[in-house]
Amino acid sequence: MKYFAIGALCLVLSSSVTMVTGCATSKTAPSAPVGKSEPYRVGPSDHLTIRVLPDPVIELTELRVRPDGRISVELIGDVEAAGRTTDEIAAEIQQRMEQFRQSPSVSVMVASPASTTVSVIGEVKRPASFALERDIRVAEMIAMAGDATELGATSRVRIVRRQGDQTMLYLANLDAIRGGDGSSDMLLQKGDLVVVPAAVPVVTGYKLRRALYPIEALFRVIGSALLLGVGQL
Repeated sequence: MKYFAIGALCLVLSSSVTMVTGCATSKTAPSAPVGKSEPYRVGPSDHLTIRVLPDPVIELTELRVRPDGRISVELIGDVEAAGRTTDEIAAEIQQRMEQFRQSPSVSVMVASPASTTVSVIGEVKRPASFALERDIRVAEMIAMAGDATELGATSRVRIVRRQGDQTMLYLANLDAIRGGDGSSDMLLQKGDLVVVPAAVPVVTGYKLRRALYPIEALFRVIGSALLLGVGQL
């Protein structure tokens, strides 16, 4: 009877710890929102290509969006571009062009999305910032950075995202994604920071090396002195 009571108590304590741990994890690092893709919105420093038909054709290539978010288009002047999709920009240009052209047709494309980048840091082979020219998920972005190193904790990849005044933290399990479970392979947004942390043994090794560095330096000094003394004999 005593053993049964102890076993029941252990089971209750184990369940309580599991519940507390689960709550803490979901609060600090919610699961990644896979979600649907959103249309690309132009930002300052992006380069656009604009084509207006019929003849005579107006074609503007590598047209840079100014810091104020506007572009200048022949005949109609400034057009608001930042924060809008290419279809929205084309619709305004087409509407204003009707004063000068009969049934104008306008196309707008993003030639270089310089305003939209995602940075990948940590235990990856080529840490860098990459332009989001299309929908990209976590696993593909890490592959673009040369993949994780052998020291990376690939089951605990972190995505840091700014939303207004808040900083959100999401977790992605690269091991599970590679195994066919894409539930944490979230779509990335401009400004996201993807962090591949070092595995726990690696971090522990770094901390131990820092702690032992003064002793290691002392032994190097003593060793040098001994060698110098031997050389003078």
